[in-house]
Amino acid sequence: MEAKRADPRYQQLMEATRAAARDGYDAVSMRQLAESCKMSMKTIYRFCHSKDQLIAEAHLEGMMDFRSRVAARPPVGATAQQRVQRVVRSFANALEVDEMRSRAMLQALYSLVAKAIELRAKVGDSFATIIDAAIGETELADRAAVIGTLAHVMDSVIGIWLAQRHDGAWVRRELDAAVRVLLSA
Repeated sequence: MEAKRADPRYQQLMEATRAAARDGYDAVSMRQLAESCKMSMKTIYRFCHSKDQLIAEAHLEGMMDFRSRVAARPPVGATAQQRVQRVVRSFANALEVDEMRSRAMLQALYSLVAKAIELRAKVGDSFATIIDAAIGETELADRAAVIGTLAHVMDSVIGIWLAQRHDGAWVRRELDAAVRVLLSA
């Protein structure tokens, strides 16, 4: 994956995919991406085997960037609960700011395409790393279980958000409640 990420054509394809996803899942067309990136369909399919994989990889790229930003500038807060709430609130805010793109990215990520399922695991690992960093030095009785449970809640909330068309405020309330229950002192 690292060699692919270093390829400028792949980066151009990821940028074009994120741009196309602004108009929703159906707006992403492999053929149109090939034309806009001046690549052959064969080259596109060398990078990604399906539309869902392509969009999911673009989401993973964004998640890895977010993880890097959190690592460079950890969330501020006196408690682990406050820091983790800042992280999940920034996620909910991102859903609201660019809802069509978020729905497109997450619809692809949560598809049943095998490569998307693999990518979802990588996104989950990034999420766990971000949450672990936000918890910081705080001692927890079962840190791994807290992080894992929060990841399951996140998956559930995303699934419901996609299926029932809730807004970002709903996502924020649900995630805040989970963080409060799992990390209240």
